[in-house]
Amino acid sequence: MDTTHTPPALHHRMPIVFGPFPGPRQSFDGNRRDGSASTNREAFLTFTTPKSKLISLLPPGFSFQDTPATSVCAYVTVAPKRLDNLEWLGYRGYNLFSFFIHGVQYTSPNGVVRKGTYLPVLWEDMADPIISGREELGFPKLFADISIHETQGQYQMSASWMGSRFVDFKLEGLHEVESYAAPLAPKEAGVDEGTLLWRHMPTPGQPGIKEVDYPVFVSHAEERKIQPVTTIRRYVGTSGELKWHPLDWQSLPTLHHIIKQLADIHITEIVQCGLTEKVGNSDLSSAKNANI
Repeated sequence: MDTTHTPPALHHRMPIVFGPFPGPRQSFDGNRRDGSASTNREAFLTFTTPKSKLISLLPPGFSFQDTPATSVCAYVTVAPKRLDNLEWLGYRGYNLFSFFIHGVQYTSPNGVVRKGTYLPVLWEDMADPIISGREELGFPKLFADISIHETQGQYQMSASWMGSRFVDFKLEGLHEVESYAAPLAPKEAGVDEGTLLWRHMPTPGQPGIKEVDYPVFVSHAEERKIQPVTTIRRYVGTSGELKWHPLDWQSLPTLHHIIKQLADIHITEIVQCGLTEKVGNSDLSSAKNANI
């Protein structure tokens, strides 16, 4: 493999011997993808829960922002989403399900503070976005079969692994309201400048040794510069429900430890729930090492 003339700006992923890898952030010829015609429908349920239930999920250097509304409780949003008409997938789409913790901040060793929403885990039902998102950006993506059903005024989602269902999500009483771009993070949770992640890659043959281990920050402002996103419809729900199923290790051999912890996060109060329809989808290429 001759890498002496490989353009350094192109994305490479394994297997690298075949050259730069096409994906959501570059085409076969290395050009940026056009996300202007892609669509997404994202449902959401935001609730409060005791901070004590979430502390163990925060990586080193992460903490909760100090606001009057979050002295005891923290804000969490669970959000199923359907992405469609994606150029990088030949105008196909896929489903995902995210777990967000709002009002979090990361303080770097040199004192720079990044404030936003922390994403400890998400699931997707297609291998291609999971691989590209984990390797190129550091998103904590896992696989699940995700089923979404919508009827008049109702939205349902379930996620499973090899037939073992581990979460159910439901919204009822959905009705359209004035269309506007409302963020997932409630104002009461604190400042929301972007999405916080933690990227980790182990060293082969050396258990416990970290080869890559650092925080990642995805700036909302920078993402808007890359690809404008327009909200075309917004619905508000009258009620919502989230139910985790903490199955045993035989039913969920690679996920049971995660689902067990998420099932222990109790809902104190549902703050908001609804659904948004948008056109345009950013490629998340503004993701950067938060220590730089």
